[in-house]
Amino acid sequence: MQYLSYALQQEHIINRFLVSETHVQPVKGEAVIIQKEANVWEGSVGAASHVNPVRETFVKQRREAIEPYPTFTEKVVGGSVLYGGKELELSARFPFNDPVLSLSGFYPNPTWISATAITFLDAMKPMDLGCELSVCGGARIWVNQQLIATFTPHVRNQMQQKHITLPLSQGENEVVVFWDEFAERDSDCNFSLTLDSKVEGLVQKLPIGERDAALVLAVEEALGNLSCKSNHVRTGEVELFCPNPYENQNLEIHLAGATEENFMVGDLYETTAVFLPSKSTCSLGPCEQLPIGYLQFKATTQVQGMSMAYHLAFENFPLSLVPQAKPTMDERKQQAFEVLARYGERNANRAVAILHAGGPQDEFEHILRRQITFINKRSDCSDFYLSYFPHILRTFADHPYVTVDLKSEMKQCLLNFRYWHDERGDDAMWFYSENHALMFHVCQLLAGELYPDEIFTNSGMTGVQMQQKAIGLLRPWFETFFAIGFTEWNSPPYLPIDALGFASLYAQTSNQEMKALAKKAMDSIYYILAVYSLDGIFSTTAGRTYPKELFGNNSNCPSFINWIGYGIGNTSHAGKGVTALCFSDYQAPLKYRQFCQVPQGKALVSQSTHGYNGHADIYACKTSCSLLSSANNFRVGERGFQENPIHLIFSATEQVWVNHPGEHNLFGHARPSYWAGNGTLPRVNQYENFASIVFNTKADHPVDFTHVYLPTMEFAAFEQRGNWLFAEAHNGGYVALYCSEKLKRVLYGPNKDREFIAQGRKAVYLLRVGSKHGYGSLESFMQAMQNTPMDATAETYVFEDAALGRLEGGWGVSLQVQGQPVKYNGFDPVGTNLWQSER
Repeated sequence: MQYLSYALQQEHIINRFLVSETHVQPVKGEAVIIQKEANVWEGSVGAASHVNPVRETFVKQRREAIEPYPTFTEKVVGGSVLYGGKELELSARFPFNDPVLSLSGFYPNPTWISATAITFLDAMKPMDLGCELSVCGGARIWVNQQLIATFTPHVRNQMQQKHITLPLSQGENEVVVFWDEFAERDSDCNFSLTLDSKVEGLVQKLPIGERDAALVLAVEEALGNLSCKSNHVRTGEVELFCPNPYENQNLEIHLAGATEENFMVGDLYETTAVFLPSKSTCSLGPCEQLPIGYLQFKATTQVQGMSMAYHLAFENFPLSLVPQAKPTMDERKQQAFEVLARYGERNANRAVAILHAGGPQDEFEHILRRQITFINKRSDCSDFYLSYFPHILRTFADHPYVTVDLKSEMKQCLLNFRYWHDERGDDAMWFYSENHALMFHVCQLLAGELYPDEIFTNSGMTGVQMQQKAIGLLRPWFETFFAIGFTEWNSPPYLPIDALGFASLYAQTSNQEMKALAKKAMDSIYYILAVYSLDGIFSTTAGRTYPKELFGNNSNCPSFINWIGYGIGNTSHAGKGVTALCFSDYQAPLKYRQFCQVPQGKALVSQSTHGYNGHADIYACKTSCSLLSSANNFRVGERGFQENPIHLIFSATEQVWVNHPGEHNLFGHARPSYWAGNGTLPRVNQYENFASIVFNTKADHPVDFTHVYLPTMEFAAFEQRGNWLFAEAHNGGYVALYCSEKLKRVLYGPNKDREFIAQGRKAVYLLRVGSKHGYGSLESFMQAMQNTPMDATAETYVFEDAALGRLEGGWGVSLQVQGQPVKYNGFDPVGTNLWQSER
């Protein structure tokens, strides 16, 4: 028997295991009514306001369950563990520096997930090994087949800790972990084992049969270095990097992936990357051959019959496929339908586009039937798609694609749906945030209008009663919205959902009051897009974001909505908020066009306050070539969620932000994740084209560094001088970023040449934006920044800016300019817009 042998990660983390396939089992429960009122605006800040009753029953059962020692067929790669009447194969888990073993993901329906992990620890002598067991879900641990720990907190999406002792004998010891969770929507299910202190000579071993261990380790090192040449591919071929460890054979990596929506339904694009001997690069072919959007791939290679997997992600956006915008909004709406009908993700947005622009009947029917099945299961996010059914049934009742059977199925889907949490159900649909609440109410009104005299089976109400209830819920929703705006401010993934609700309501309702409110709300969407987009690209500080938006600016929905309204931005594969806009007669307000683009030498400074209880105070400074935006003094020092409190863009690909990772896994599903959100929120302050970001991360957080995203390959020029990073954008914009700690440029892995890490829990970052118009050459800008008098520690700073004056602040105090604190709070969602000279 051959073994892969590893020292403990960072000398105190046990993370090398053989892991079984995931056991997945649907969970059904008693259909119940949730009567508790929901403040959907408060529910948009990341905290769960309700616990699923089905979850409560499941957790009670799991806490009482007695789990036997797992039954293995063979404790080696390719062996298996018996569970639930199935053999679940064991494979080597390659962590790529992630200390956490995870089953996390998105589960649209209630699901029990579990897995078994086994490792072998070689100890130089007998010992009681003290360690911290961290669990999201529940876990049971056996050492040498003796149960030594049961820990079943099952607190949703929150790691809980327990101190345990692993009794080790001298020599080889077997450690087995079984962990599980009730998964609903975004669900974390993971565990980690961290020693109290370093132990000399402790080794993790994984049995791999008769395979060549040295070769396996070499391929592991290579696969961990897999990356795309850039996070954005827009022209030419898709080039990958991965050094081939073989001397005389190709390294073949199978890629299977898609955009998020297509991935969820199993519509995968598959290809193989072939790296020739002694080569480190290869091509996947012209970018036009791959799907459009932010693509996430599982990258798998075989080593002597053993599978090894990692991840690859990048945005593919062939500029050659973007049509020239036609002069009117109505013409651009038709262009948008044509793009979605041909390139759209395979959901209801594409199905509707096919009806409007033409396309194959089998594709339309396949998508629509799958969407009906998805909604009938009451899958989470069903409310995002149900709103299209009344439009199809009204507008295309005589279309040959909309058959009698499909009409009947859509009708039953509408009549049997659960439209609010006070109706009976056992599903995992989420009602408790501003965008979901809006969509449920809109769907209920439109369905009630379509079938006024029918009985809706889940509520027992007639269509007329459904209308009355929906209007009674929509009125206060809109009243609150116009007063406080979005708690999930400027959110690239959720602003399109709100636009979907507004446009669907405006286009379809016969209630003139609701139609007028929807139009007013849609106008507010275009105001936000005009102020917080640069050349039509919507990329800004946000109350909720994901990697697919952070790394997908070319193809995000808000930039598509901009393109339709103002002819700037991009078309895209994603149709949320786009499709309903296109089948409405809505016209974007011309009065906001003035904010879309800023003349050279000028700056637009905007301040506003958004959300429940003045949730976020937003500051933005936009010039002809840059947009710097921030959420100021936002929940300083608290645990973050998916908020992005500081963001700078020069174009869709030239962007900079700073955060404290929420997890170690570069491709993890946690909220906050590695790039989206903050484990501990910094103090962010902005004044015009200057911002400070001050971190003092919590001592118990597992990630002990902060980092910068700055993709050097995207900029026209880049230079690192001491503690400074400098970059020049292709449009003449400049950025200078100073860090109180030395920034280490990442040169290995998916983030090579685009990530800079500052070790330690405290750090001060100072960010200054300039331009060729204001400073002349990049060299002049760099010298000006380096010659600026400053005093910065890991907690405080003073920066004597030649144009802006004395800027000072720190972890414990907000920014002061010339001794006066900057006012950030007390604005309304529209806020103020001040035109001035760029400084």
